[in-house]
Amino acid sequence: MPDTATAILIRKMEPGDREAVRQICWETGYGGDSIAPYFDDPALFADFFCSYYTDIAPGASFVAEDDGSVIGYLFGCPDTRRYSRVFYCKIIPALLGRALLGRYRIGRKTRRYIRQVIGSFFRGAYKTPPLDLYPAHLHINIAAGYRRAGLGHRLMKAYFAHLRAGGIRGLHLGTSSLHRSAQPFYRKLGFEVYSETKTNLEGKPNAALVWVKRLDQ
Repeated sequence: MPDTATAILIRKMEPGDREAVRQICWETGYGGDSIAPYFDDPALFADFFCSYYTDIAPGASFVAEDDGSVIGYLFGCPDTRRYSRVFYCKIIPALLGRALLGRYRIGRKTRRYIRQVIGSFFRGAYKTPPLDLYPAHLHINIAAGYRRAGLGHRLMKAYFAHLRAGGIRGLHLGTSSLHRSAQPFYRKLGFEVYSETKTNLEGKPNAALVWVKRLDQ
């Protein structure tokens, strides 16, 4: 890692970044740690969480690059309503089709993880805030070894500028209380907690948090 994070380039995501951001998603998918202890197949996990941003609507996403290597990303979406339509009508059917054809490795870990996620969903976790006020959303992850160096802040500022240029005045995101370092980070950027729902993941009681921010205040 360089002595200063300003040496790291923040830029729009490009098609060639696809595999790198999918790998980071896998390595940070459990509160900033690897999801590998709880999920069997990296391809299925990345297809579920990344494919909208990498394959369908990449135009609002950004990466951090150090000496030619992608070491962080921000997946952005200015229109959550469109995301939901595409996710449920296109991405989920495609995932189910591949699963039925045996293209994913779905073992005990994955089945347990999916049961817990579905259970959290039906308990009301990750409530969607009013999309008229907060239409955009994001997911952000930085590779281990590059955190707490200002990269997340720079990725966020790039995304905020992109949204303002498009006339988008509000956004939201979801995270878990297990990701403790993320909470002061979001507060410092002006996000506020919209909802907090108790849930349980892999035997660890936690809370599903939804954060919101207005860009015109």
